[in-house]
Amino acid sequence: MKKIYISPKTETYDIKPASLLAASVTLTGDIDTTNPTPGDAGEAAARELKFSDYFWMAIFFLFSITAGAQNYTTVEPADAPADGKTHGMVLHMKDGTEVTYSLADLQHVTYLPGVGMKVYLKNSATSVDYLYNHIERIDYAQDGNSNANWEAFGWTDYPEAWRLEYPHLNANVSPSAEADKSQIIVKRTDNYGITLSLEWDNSLIANRWTCYELHAGNSLSGADRNDDFKGDPEVAVSPTLDDYRTSGFSRGHLCPSADRQCSVEQNKQTFYLTNMQPQYQSHNGGLWSRLETLVRDFATNDEYTALHCDTMYIVKAATITDKVTINNAEVDGIYAERCVGKGTHELIVPKFFYMALLHYNKETDTYHAIAFWTDHIDETQSVKNLADYAISIQELQARTGIDFFCNLPDVIEEAVEAQEPDLDFWKKITRSTE
Repeated sequence: MKKIYISPKTETYDIKPASLLAASVTLTGDIDTTNPTPGDAGEAAARELKFSDYFWMAIFFLFSITAGAQNYTTVEPADAPADGKTHGMVLHMKDGTEVTYSLADLQHVTYLPGVGMKVYLKNSATSVDYLYNHIERIDYAQDGNSNANWEAFGWTDYPEAWRLEYPHLNANVSPSAEADKSQIIVKRTDNYGITLSLEWDNSLIANRWTCYELHAGNSLSGADRNDDFKGDPEVAVSPTLDDYRTSGFSRGHLCPSADRQCSVEQNKQTFYLTNMQPQYQSHNGGLWSRLETLVRDFATNDEYTALHCDTMYIVKAATITDKVTINNAEVDGIYAERCVGKGTHELIVPKFFYMALLHYNKETDTYHAIAFWTDHIDETQSVKNLADYAISIQELQARTGIDFFCNLPDVIEEAVEAQEPDLDFWKKITRSTE
């Protein structure tokens, strides 16, 4: 869950209670991103309005009709409120009083730039209105995400790392393109938002993971497969087409082309070589392809899950470390044989491919998770019973050392990680034919 700072001077927000999870805001519109302090994102001095409160209240109501929700401004969050309470929002008024709204009571809050805020309570058709020049500061409830990306990495460098599909970033990650560091790369289009995100290890010349979402807004079918394979200019060390040429390995997608066909631009972004791993074609076109189809079915076909899927959060990856742990025993994570083509780079060949899935149903506000783990071998593998490849997120984390879905509130995260593959929920993963 994302922590949020508000800049009332310049931005308008209509935020649901589940998103009210920041520590504090600065009402001047000037946000200190470098050294936030507990209960305050900067020096919380309310912006003084030069006209009468009645004039601004009139503007307030007019603006509430015309203003729409804008994108978030995110910065590194401050600590939890000093009182230690769990509350949705506390308004610290200039007259010394405090107004507390619990998360359970709030329907949503609309923030209007430079003017004020409208608080809507459940079972009420009207709002409670506040002018910013009456408020000293606003505190929000802490969300209890001890392992979330924002606890270790700044928002300025990694502004999308709060997203639920993101695993925990590698400690070696850098916001700049450095040959011995990892990078976070985000591909997006204006019409359909983020296509995919990935963590690229420049020192290993390998993808650590690719993550993305599937929902009704980004899983349309308006464009054909593009096949425009290419190096990635955003990373310090990118594979090239020559690195694969005559190597015997396929350029195996992680976020597949078939998951991104809303537009030609969106589809082309899946063909960067940073979104791929060297794969035996028997795996790439066989078991892995079948699992990719299954993921799309989980996300878009209500016959495949016990609850409708509003959003599927997806991580796909392969092992790129020398060792992984399976059943408490260390085994090789990569092949000694490398992907050697006509280029200058010898690419890692993973011994295992895997994916982590998080299913969200808006009506019940519930999450369900499952992982799949496959041996990357140069032979045809059975797709008759895909449940044979299913494991829990907890087990996947033990094998890879990667913390998946770390941005969920800890209570939810712990519950979904422990879920064993539930064939009553994840339907149709047993097939009667090869």
